[in-house]
Amino acid sequence: MSELRNVALLSHSGAGKTSLTEALLYRTGVLDAMGAVEDGTTASDRSPEETRRKISISTSLHPVEWKGHRFTLLDAPGYADFVGEIRGAQAAADAAMIVVSAVSGVAVGTERVWTSTFERELSSFVVINKMDRENADFFRTMAQIEATLPGTFAAIQVPIGKAADFRGVVDLLTMTAWTWPDGTPVEGEIPSEVAGVAQEYHDRLVEAIVETDDELMAKYLEDVDIAAADLRDAFFAAVRAGALTPVLLASAEKAMGIGLLLDFMVEGVRGPAEHAPLPVATGASPDLGADAPFLARVVKTAVDPYLGKISYLRVLAGSLKAGDTVLDTSRGDGEAVSVKLAHLYVPDGGELNEVPRLEAGAIGAVTKIEALHTGDTLAASERPVELAPIRFPPPVMAVALEPETRADDDKLGDALHKLLEADPTLQLERNPDTHETVLWGMGHVHLEVAKNALKDRYGVAVATHPPRVAYRETIRGQGDARYRHKKQTGGAGQFAEVALRVEPAETGAGLVFDWAVVGGAIPAAFQSSCEKGVRQAMARGVLGGFVTDDVHVTVYDGKDHPVDSKDVAFVAAAAQAFRDAVAQADPVVMEPVALVKVRVPDRFTGDVIGDLNARRGRILGMDNEGAVSTVSAHVPEAELATYSPELRSLTGGRGAFSRRQDHYAPVPPHLVDRVLEAARTDGEASG
Repeated sequence: MSELRNVALLSHSGAGKTSLTEALLYRTGVLDAMGAVEDGTTASDRSPEETRRKISISTSLHPVEWKGHRFTLLDAPGYADFVGEIRGAQAAADAAMIVVSAVSGVAVGTERVWTSTFERELSSFVVINKMDRENADFFRTMAQIEATLPGTFAAIQVPIGKAADFRGVVDLLTMTAWTWPDGTPVEGEIPSEVAGVAQEYHDRLVEAIVETDDELMAKYLEDVDIAAADLRDAFFAAVRAGALTPVLLASAEKAMGIGLLLDFMVEGVRGPAEHAPLPVATGASPDLGADAPFLARVVKTAVDPYLGKISYLRVLAGSLKAGDTVLDTSRGDGEAVSVKLAHLYVPDGGELNEVPRLEAGAIGAVTKIEALHTGDTLAASERPVELAPIRFPPPVMAVALEPETRADDDKLGDALHKLLEADPTLQLERNPDTHETVLWGMGHVHLEVAKNALKDRYGVAVATHPPRVAYRETIRGQGDARYRHKKQTGGAGQFAEVALRVEPAETGAGLVFDWAVVGGAIPAAFQSSCEKGVRQAMARGVLGGFVTDDVHVTVYDGKDHPVDSKDVAFVAAAAQAFRDAVAQADPVVMEPVALVKVRVPDRFTGDVIGDLNARRGRILGMDNEGAVSTVSAHVPEAELATYSPELRSLTGGRGAFSRRQDHYAPVPPHLVDRVLEAARTDGEASG
């Protein structure tokens, strides 16, 4: 357990996480040669989708060994749409390596992963990558880190050379220089051209370290010499405690600085026993020692065409042997479920290597256990604790799915089930008003990747389009109608007559149905048939064929025939009487309105409010939290179809929002004709 380390590599997309992972694998001897993202030859990005897009889509896990320690590197996606993979990697890790490009500096994705890492109390360190690139600038990037990200940062290296001339670093803890004249690290004296800068940053580092240790601070203030070993010990203790965030330098493409990075990780990354306290949903806060009762969490799910469902586990305490039975305590109904883990594996890139045992701190995998889901807690029977769930943000963008063939339709349900198993940030909705199958995700790229996965992995081809808005109809006045249904085609005929009144019902009441027939004008046996006819008519309103809602219907009279009256006749008569009465009762088209909450830095608040107003939004209020504001508004669903990408564009990717349907409101008069014309067009296309 003391030798294990789990490190999540996190960054804004394009900062070079996957290339840095490749360099770490090469430096530790796992790879004989480094691949390139541009060529689709890296160990992390193996799927056709990742190769084609040249971005990471799922977290890949890579075990490496360095100086007697075992690291699992979790190369997580940088693109914001794949936040589920990022959150899973953070749940599995003891520390986070935040990768920042020396060219583009701190980006919005950097800020997001830093914030979520801080919330999870992971110890962190920053690697400024691409130091050899044109326009790379350590000093500018360091200033951005200190100005933008909360926390205490201290560079522990400064560069020798700049951009294409980057050829080494000065280690500020030991005040020695490292260069790579032929690709092999060489230790030497600090070059004179960087001696001044190195001394300045060394002094800053010493100040940052002593501020985390009262005893060293006293010596520092009294001008007493501090032993290098004491300074080093205090530095690593502060880093593991999260009191200090070190900044290192690298060129992943040229594998420069990688050995020094690995050396730092041996002492600078928390061991499993130093994991931050785990919040629990039920039970006492668990001991995370190697001798404690077994405890693990499912941090990722994948579905392999050959192996089936793969559940990746982070063992947090105790140990697990192949064949053990444990409790899945995250069933939601308070009842734990026994799960037998027949075979155990350790993931290695795209492979699973079977092992007899998993120790505390290990990340392993089990296969073909349908009961397990991402976020589930697995515990020993003597300590059935349930950890607080992994929090995933709600999806914000949707597409409607249409199978391209009958065969695709038959396979779609099973394929969607597997897709959602592997990605908890996807959600499926069957809209009862529009009868569409709607897939919700985190953005356009996320949904496009999901569509491609349905075809490539599960052989299901679907067309996608924006979901239809679930308009409804209601009435604002009263109506009264009588309708006689009479049909004679030889033999037994059909006869029914129904008289009814309609008036508005309370919002949210749906159908309020009253039976006020007296004197047996309609036998009571046909009451349910009349209600069925009304409900059938409500399913397609008189204006645009939308569902009719919130109507109070009173059936008060009618006639029957002793031979020809039957259920089907009263269903038809009641349906037409309802339609005729609604046509007299000032029918209106209603649109769904969402409660939208937009969280943005203060400097974007004015732009966001203006944009919401342009979308016919009604601003409800604004809450401030530091330099961030949350704007709440009611916005028609029809105006939100493209809001996710447009908010990103408006705020430089720094805005985030949530939405949930809140209520229905009348469509403004000037838009009614457009809505009805679109409904007629949709009806003709589908008919």
